[in-house]
Amino acid sequence: MGESDRGRPRVPSLTAARDTDGGVYPDRGDLDGRQERSCAVPEGRPDDDTLARLYRWPDPADPADPAGPADPATGVTGAARALVRANMIASLDGGTTLEGRSGGLGNAADEHLFALLRDLAAVILVGAGTVRAERYGGVRLTDERTERRVRWGLPATPPPIAVVTARGLDPQSPLFTDTVTPPIVITTPAGAREVPAGVQVITSATDRVDLAEALFVLRQNGFHRAHCEGGPSLLAALAGQGLLDELCLTISPLLLGAGSAPMLPAPLGDPVRWSLHGVHVVGDHLFTRYRRPAGEGTPERVGALG
Repeated sequence: MGESDRGRPRVPSLTAARDTDGGVYPDRGDLDGRQERSCAVPEGRPDDDTLARLYRWPDPADPADPAGPADPATGVTGAARALVRANMIASLDGGTTLEGRSGGLGNAADEHLFALLRDLAAVILVGAGTVRAERYGGVRLTDERTERRVRWGLPATPPPIAVVTARGLDPQSPLFTDTVTPPIVITTPAGAREVPAGVQVITSATDRVDLAEALFVLRQNGFHRAHCEGGPSLLAALAGQGLLDELCLTISPLLLGAGSAPMLPAPLGDPVRWSLHGVHVVGDHLFTRYRRPAGEGTPERVGALG
């Protein structure tokens, strides 16, 4: 993908050859988040197909989808951004790191869900700090994971990782050197000069990363569903700009205190009430899925990168 750093156009044409959100589990008939309801919380880890139904993406024709109704001929809305779902884990007191990393908060079921949500994604969105701290490499699929992606109507190839960085990344990062699907870098003009040749770049017009425009470019290139894995700074930026549509939050049965990074390390302005769309328990970990109400946020394109 891509050309030399200085020769790259400011708005790249990504090489996605197909609409990659796909899937066989359209989301219809969701409950109103303001409706009072109670139910028994399912216990035990569901099988993969059940999990895929529990975590299905909204139907592109669903008015709750910030992409808006799709063109009936193509199934694609051309002037809207990618839908964003985040997967995070936090302690009982909202901490997201244990000894600097998130890995110590989960259990086997959380690790399994982490992989499954990746496998449901068209593209994986992650911040540079998380890439560095967790030593991110590209997604690698086992035969079983490849088979289930195909079964769910998705491509057999792993989804690319789109990393958000204002200043670039080490060219020797496993993100570039240990991957099957080349990554995408969302960055600034200065950061673009630090990206290795052959890596696709989405570059902002200023010295600040423009997340809304990056999501527009991703959708225009076939990546309709972006799965965000954090970290907290990226999650806060998405939420603060009204660009976060769904949050899959695992609650870990730990208290961490003040030394742990909070899940949202930034003010958000007025509170927004989200609606609960799924919950189950495995061991002492609680797995939840929340969706922002339709009409909130900034779903439409606000400008072109040119």
